[in-house]
Amino acid sequence: MRIPYTISRNVFETYRCSQQTIQLPNEQERTLRPEDVNWDANIVPELKVLAMHVLVEHWQDNPILDELPTPVDRDLLLELLPTNLPFELTIKWIPDEVFWKRAASDRWEHNYPDDHGGSWRRLYVERHFSEYLESLPATFFKGQQESCNEFIELCKEHVFMLKIRSLVPSSSPADKADECISEEEDSPNHIPFNEIITRLPNLTEMSINFGLIYMNDGFDWRDFKFSVEDCKNLGSGIKNSVRLAKFSLTRSNLDSHRVAALLHGMAVNNTVVEMNLSHCKLGDLGAQAVGEYLTINKRLRIIHLANNYIGARGAQGIVHGLLQESSAPLKELNLRLNPLTDVGGNHICALILRHQTLESLNISGCSLTTEGGINMAECLASGYVKSPTLELDLSNNELGPIAGEAFEVAVTSCNLIVGLDVRMCNFSKKSEYTISESVARNKKFHKQNRPRQMSSRISSSSTYPRGVSLAVPPAYTSMQISPAAKIPAGFQDNLRTRSRMMTGSRSAVDDSNAQRLSRNDSASRSKVGSSSMTLSATNEETLSTEPVSANETPEPRYQLQTHNRFSRRESVLNLQDL
Repeated sequence: MRIPYTISRNVFETYRCSQQTIQLPNEQERTLRPEDVNWDANIVPELKVLAMHVLVEHWQDNPILDELPTPVDRDLLLELLPTNLPFELTIKWIPDEVFWKRAASDRWEHNYPDDHGGSWRRLYVERHFSEYLESLPATFFKGQQESCNEFIELCKEHVFMLKIRSLVPSSSPADKADECISEEEDSPNHIPFNEIITRLPNLTEMSINFGLIYMNDGFDWRDFKFSVEDCKNLGSGIKNSVRLAKFSLTRSNLDSHRVAALLHGMAVNNTVVEMNLSHCKLGDLGAQAVGEYLTINKRLRIIHLANNYIGARGAQGIVHGLLQESSAPLKELNLRLNPLTDVGGNHICALILRHQTLESLNISGCSLTTEGGINMAECLASGYVKSPTLELDLSNNELGPIAGEAFEVAVTSCNLIVGLDVRMCNFSKKSEYTISESVARNKKFHKQNRPRQMSSRISSSSTYPRGVSLAVPPAYTSMQISPAAKIPAGFQDNLRTRSRMMTGSRSAVDDSNAQRLSRNDSASRSKVGSSSMTLSATNEETLSTEPVSANETPEPRYQLQTHNRFSRRESVLNLQDL
């Protein structure tokens, strides 16, 4: 009996009867035993099955599949074929997914076909091709150019994603102990990717890690380095790739010189949409090179630069590149685990205010303090943010409770924030709760108004009021106009008079209605009248602007003046009538 490949042998072992169960009287009389995998061992198979076994034994010398008369025969042959056949034969003759599923399950323990387009054949070819490149020495590719090209020709139509976990470096110089060799000369070389990437027409995603996983010859820091020549070859290969959309180079010694050589070749390519250079050694100079690259690339949408020793100068270079007219319309920027400090946070504030397409910003663990948090909250509450929506990650920054109150008011008054992570920021519980509730409200608001925004392309600021902070920076105190100068005294008297007239008219209407209705209805109407009078009194207090005494000390809590949408509209109409 052939065990179905869709059922694991562990299933048979799980449901196999124990010896005590088999010795029971009822079990002795049972003739049909589905858990017995050898029930047909003594039965002579059919002649067709015997012929299939002969074809399987000689299939490597005479591969046939489509020549079989019926689909049942072809399925039987695929079930009987071993999975350790030469790859050159199976990739050409067997397109069936069932065989490739058996081959992948026999070779690797964990397989995820959803990551490979849901195809078992593509999964097997991509993993087999990656392991082939990972095992190639740096000198083997040039010495065996013909055999490598033949193998690439077999796999090129099925490789859409290339993930390289490790690469074999070149051998170290023999005279390393005798002479003083510079760091660049000591950097090893690897296989030339410019000759590989250009031969893969369907490559859309690429991930590389220069380093070794298994230390067979002992540990050496040199095994985790790569040369500038490797970066030039990699950039040249990406330049000629016509479909590459995602590129990742992480956990390496990618410094400013190497990233400049890499981006010099990638600058011509306009197909890359997402780039990940996290956990490297870019520094400020490398970040400035990335900022220069952002002014050239027109299609980049997502960039990850986490943990790259980027400081305030590096953040300035990135922001400068993003704010150029020819820059890429970036949507997601990841700068977490970089020592930006408050100076770099000010550059991030400029990016938030002036960039129009940024939707996600991650600056968690960037050494921001209370001053930087308050400045960022001021930017969000100013009402001048041009992005339609914004998700902000500020976690693991020592912002403090004062900055928490500032963000609490900013998110409450600004509906653009649809995501704000403030974990480990030393905020009060009240501020964290208010922020989470406001973010949920903003997210629901944008979800309901998304079709309208997509059709009209109108900013959400025209349909949802934004607050303006009352806390003025000290440098701009002299430029502020006193509150009493905003509305002349004559206008204040007229507005108060019209407000009292409106209150009196509403109460008169309520009294007339109360006489017509029953006693219960009159009681409910009086409640409505009292609530309307309270609302008018509130509008009167809002419209009146009296100067604040200079001797009064401001409260430590971060305050923000907000207005109801309908009361603001009514007050504007009254001003127009005047």
